[in-house]
Amino acid sequence: MNDYQQRLVILAALYVTLAVSLNLINGITGQFSIGHAAFYQIGAYSAGYISHRWITELGHSPPRILWLFGMLLAGAAFAAVAGLIVGLPSLRLKGDYLAIVTLGFGEIIRIAVQNTDALGGAYALQQIPKIYPIWLFWILAITCIAVTRNLIKTARGLTFLAVREDEIASQAMGVNVTKVKVTAFVLGSAFAGAAGALLAHYEGDITPGMFAMDTSFIILTMVVLGGTGSITGSIFAALFLFYLPEYLRGMKTADGSALAVSGATVVASLLMVLIAVVCLKKILDSHWGDPRRRGAAYAAVVVASLVLVRVLVPIVGLFKPLSVMQVPTDQLRMVIFAVSLIVIMLLRPQGIFAHHEFSWTWLKRVFHRGDGPRTEIAS
Repeated sequence: MNDYQQRLVILAALYVTLAVSLNLINGITGQFSIGHAAFYQIGAYSAGYISHRWITELGHSPPRILWLFGMLLAGAAFAAVAGLIVGLPSLRLKGDYLAIVTLGFGEIIRIAVQNTDALGGAYALQQIPKIYPIWLFWILAITCIAVTRNLIKTARGLTFLAVREDEIASQAMGVNVTKVKVTAFVLGSAFAGAAGALLAHYEGDITPGMFAMDTSFIILTMVVLGGTGSITGSIFAALFLFYLPEYLRGMKTADGSALAVSGATVVASLLMVLIAVVCLKKILDSHWGDPRRRGAAYAAVVVASLVLVRVLVPIVGLFKPLSVMQVPTDQLRMVIFAVSLIVIMLLRPQGIFAHHEFSWTWLKRVFHRGDGPRTEIAS
């Protein structure tokens, strides 16, 4: 593979690791952490600084693969300790209060690093030895998936699921709720730190801007979009939302310049999405017929929306500023993230996979529903 293809494969593995590890905290244990990039940054800077000092400045030459594996463990350990320090006092909180604490912690870490000269300050921690065997990135991702999956399939994992469903009932049955929350937080933080350590040795130079607040929001979007509590959903959403900006960035015109769309096209597309969501919501709320009829109704809405956007573009373009404005496609990433999240929250609040994992039985159940509404256990 060329350098660009290698970068795609490596970053895909890192985002899968980050999404699944955050899903362990948010989806499986039912917390609401939005500062996951902080632990990603702690792992990256701790491992990067050790490698920079030991190899670049002191001139030691340890075996590269063994050293990288050791730095992976070091990044995971530093992030786990940070998760423990944050988790013990703050995980007695829940909901919006926990979200505010984790978000604040993420910003504190980023600003502290930005003002520490020994870590490169606002510029970069440079000259980190570049060691990046692709297989190790995916071994980390697969290990994170396996640990999370095996955890929830054992008796120990039932306590995590119980805390998610009802903390008061869990505590009444003898579950140490705080211990379960802290364990999930430390484990998820450790995997994020390990991913950061690998990132540092892949990039060679890391900056605080790589771990800004929007990184945490992107990881959170992956978890919510795929389905909180679904490992499969986190994997698919991470791959999709990671590849989307790369695809938009690679779109070029015939002369090789970056592709741009008019403001009228953007506004018309947003209006089309709004109308389509309203129609799909009506179908979901009122239509419980044959699956083929329901699928035909969905397809009709999609086709009508594509036709409608063609009609709306020239109408919206009558407003001169929108017709003149040109928006590069690579700058639409956050807009698409936001719109995707809003659409999912309106049409399927539990996420695409909800608490389910991909299997042929689940797929058959999705496409062979009964003729009427059914009551199910809340997911």
